[in-house]
Amino acid sequence: MGKTGMARFATILIIVLGGCSFQGAIDTETVTIFRVIDGDTCRLEDGRRVRYLGINAPEEGDPHAKEATLANSRLVGGKIVRLEFGRSRQDKYGRLLAYVFVDDTFVNETLLRQGLVHLRHPVAERYRARLQRAQDETRAAGVGIWAPAATGHSIALAFVHADAKGDDRRNLNDEFIVVENQSQHSIDLNGWTVSDAANHRYLFSNFTLAPEAKVTLRTGLGVPTERELFWGSRRPIWNNKGDTVFIRDSQGYLVLSYVY
Repeated sequence: MGKTGMARFATILIIVLGGCSFQGAIDTETVTIFRVIDGDTCRLEDGRRVRYLGINAPEEGDPHAKEATLANSRLVGGKIVRLEFGRSRQDKYGRLLAYVFVDDTFVNETLLRQGLVHLRHPVAERYRARLQRAQDETRAAGVGIWAPAATGHSIALAFVHADAKGDDRRNLNDEFIVVENQSQHSIDLNGWTVSDAANHRYLFSNFTLAPEAKVTLRTGLGVPTERELFWGSRRPIWNNKGDTVFIRDSQGYLVLSYVY
């Protein structure tokens, strides 16, 4: 290859590498918080609102809502923060969607560890394990929002199979989740619920999960047994591209949230 060819090759390589670097870059912005609205939302000095990605705080009037707002205010109120965006910068309400950092403090994670928020889809792959671990450890300790459901800590989500083989709409029972009792005693799940991010809800009725047992909850129709239950839906529930599984006890307290 001659000098001209080498120069042309080097130019193309620089362009390609530069393009790859740009595509892999994380979109960020440094801003100042003007006012904290609640446990997961703030207003900036320029009037824009920021909704924290990957977490959800109690709504006004719910238990721990005031505590979440105060904690968020202590973390970011009046401070310069770095916003790190996901795939989309804004939601349908025009709010910025971001992971929030004050120096080295990851605000989303800190609120999770204080037990004042819970995980919610979507969560970027780069933070999913980290945030899930933060919530799991806080839940196991019965901190904050997890305290009332401390007796339900032995309930775990063993498996999520969201993408059924073939057309999900025609194979509803191959879409399922597996709920596990990790304790040495039976758990009465009567009145407990399973729901997704879109608030589709399944209600456990007269069902007790045996010690160290698992039950598969399938989306479609079928005859329930001790090891297999059926949502009774005529359309898919779980989003193939990611969703949140919520389990609440008979009093409505959140026992588990899991993002996939």
